[in-house]
Amino acid sequence: MIADGKAASLSIAVAKDGKIIWEDSFGWANLAEKVRATPHTKYLSGSIAKTITATGLMTLAEKGLVDLDKPLLDYVPHLKIRSFVGEEKEITVRHVLNHRSGMPSYCELFFEDDPEEPRGFPETVKRYGIITFPPGPYIYSNLGYELIAYLLSEVSGLDYSRHIEKNVFSPLGMRDSLVLRRGRSIDQTAICYTPDFNPIPRYWGSYPGADGIYISAHDLIRFAMFHLKDHLQDQRAILSDETIDKMQEAYPPSNTRYGIGWDFDINEAGYRSVYHGGEGPGSDNFMRLIPAEDMALVILSNTEIGDHLGEIQEEICAALIPGLAKVGKDNQTNNEPVKEQKIPEGLLGKWKGKIVAYDREIDVELKISNAEGAKISLSGQPESKMDLAVVTDDFLLGNFSGVIPTPDASRHPGNIRMALVRQGNRLSGQVTAVQWIEERQMRYELSSWIELNKM
Repeated sequence: MIADGKAASLSIAVAKDGKIIWEDSFGWANLAEKVRATPHTKYLSGSIAKTITATGLMTLAEKGLVDLDKPLLDYVPHLKIRSFVGEEKEITVRHVLNHRSGMPSYCELFFEDDPEEPRGFPETVKRYGIITFPPGPYIYSNLGYELIAYLLSEVSGLDYSRHIEKNVFSPLGMRDSLVLRRGRSIDQTAICYTPDFNPIPRYWGSYPGADGIYISAHDLIRFAMFHLKDHLQDQRAILSDETIDKMQEAYPPSNTRYGIGWDFDINEAGYRSVYHGGEGPGSDNFMRLIPAEDMALVILSNTEIGDHLGEIQEEICAALIPGLAKVGKDNQTNNEPVKEQKIPEGLLGKWKGKIVAYDREIDVELKISNAEGAKISLSGQPESKMDLAVVTDDFLLGNFSGVIPTPDASRHPGNIRMALVRQGNRLSGQVTAVQWIEERQMRYELSSWIELNKM
């Protein structure tokens, strides 16, 4: 893969039965200076940081300092979260940890060579900390985990980076791991690259916790082994085995998608696995645990490698658990094009309402017919055809050309994605300004509330 020019470097580690059985690196951490990657090279974690943040929070929960089923705002009452579908106090810490709070999509990074500076985190929450759907359904939320990191800091009295490094990295012997902070010098890092191997400048999120950690393959496999309850002699247990189990369980039973910092594969060739990916500009990572086999693997790359990431982990699993990868492939869904279908009667007609952004309201008119599909217009902008991706009697998901004219969204022009739930003659949900920047391999997603009524 390195020889084929698919990635600048890969670092891989595999553990089985309480031992690291394979640990190796391939390619270059720094192409310009010809620095080879090693198992101790520090890679940007991407969303694998969420599992680390959740682990840090659970150290507080074990001490009785955080109750997962209490309202989030009990711990951060000064933050301005707005709910358009109920009371803000209904959102619990567990809802946020499970990506079930009803908070919409949010992706926003700040590059070191850009004039745009990160705003204060409370201001980011004021703008984008909105609840657009009732708590319960799974909606992946970066901002949710930034909120968890902020809560962790408020409750512990320590800066997030200090808490994680003192209470997670140090006792677990993770000497190559650091929280990224603006202005912090970090050595032995893998430079992030585009698929054409152009270096990507260093970048930061609004608040660490969702994706702001540097970590090596050696450290990450040791972290995974702790979550397998391997009890390594040079690690101090920071959580009980019971708490580790709780992080990986489906709770409530209807929640089969995401636990406390872990994605679920409920049944893969008879095995249950938990995992987390970590993708960002110039980083593509994966960590999987199969507890019944006491097995874990991690793959870190400083280039986006897409499907190759899955292929590598499947080959590793197949080598250690015969038949595992084959069963996974045989059970894949047939990706035939969805046949064109009539739009349900309840969605047809003219709808009018408004988008409520952080600094303004925008008039909206939506017209839906089986003859012409869906057409939408925002105040002061030409009518646009909406490409409908999902349509049911009570849900609509589509994309269209337009601009949400806030200062933030205007800096990142692209398209708009809209997800709406129908309740009788009312449509409501989220509109998200989406921009993809090829040279940075970065996707911005900034969401607002929308509400429409049938005319």
